[in-house]
Amino acid sequence: MSSGHLDASEMLPGYETNPDLLFNQPSGSHTMPESEAGPASQSYSPSAMSQSSSSQGKAPKTQRRSPPVDPVTALKRQRNNVAARKYRQKRIDRIAELEEELRGVKQERDDLRIRLARQEAEAAALRSMLQMNSGKGAKS
Repeated sequence: MSSGHLDASEMLPGYETNPDLLFNQPSGSHTMPESEAGPASQSYSPSAMSQSSSSQGKAPKTQRRSPPVDPVTALKRQRNNVAARKYRQKRIDRIAELEEELRGVKQERDDLRIRLARQEAEAAALRSMLQMNSGKGAKS
């Protein structure tokens, strides 16, 4: 608290804030080692966003500054981001599970169709044998 702003870790003991989710912090106040940065921690600043949108043929938008964020709001955003990520992964897992179940049901359907065709062929063969035997019995 000596720096003049509240930190969520000071408000909630044992809680570590994610530096990627802290907005409007002085540069260099929260740094992450290169080994932890990885590809998921790319910068999505408004200038980077306008560069990527201008490469798509759109006119660059004016830079908008986000309002100052207090630690409670940053904590809520971080929790919301975690919950959203968890929900998206859960949805992807559920879709994969349903697709696997669908493959199983389709395989079972195909197996039953083959079994039905065999049984229909067997029934037709037995009928023809019965007709041949009943025809021979009438002639004798």
